[in-house]
Amino acid sequence: MRSAAWTRHPFDRRAFLVASTAIVAGAALAPKRAMAEEPVEIDPTGAGGGTEVPIESMAFQTPEVKCKVGDTVTWVNKDGIAHNVHFRQGPMKGNPKAQGKMLNTGDKYSVKFLQAGDYSYVCTPHPMMKGKVIVEA
Repeated sequence: MRSAAWTRHPFDRRAFLVASTAIVAGAALAPKRAMAEEPVEIDPTGAGGGTEVPIESMAFQTPEVKCKVGDTVTWVNKDGIAHNVHFRQGPMKGNPKAQGKMLNTGDKYSVKFLQAGDYSYVCTPHPMMKGKVIVEA
């Protein structure tokens, strides 16, 4: 059974429905809050310099790197097959930029770390290849 208030004032009911639809639509269309600063800055050319991590013999030759916020790490593929750097844990987890491009022999890939944390990574096609960058404030 309908409430007496709704049956006595049908205009109020329509006004309520219109107002609530407008509120929901406004929330959906409102600009999103600015996201926090990206935890890294990626240089796919590898020109960033910094600490170098050679990729050789199906392994990251320096499996753990420690650096400070603002430092850059550059991976260099010295192997005969393509590899990449894919951050799976830490501040980059779930970030659309977490998976780096495939690096052919001689290619480089640089990442400047802007946020402290432990950045665990793998090579996507060779997940047994693992590494970690520990970034301290």
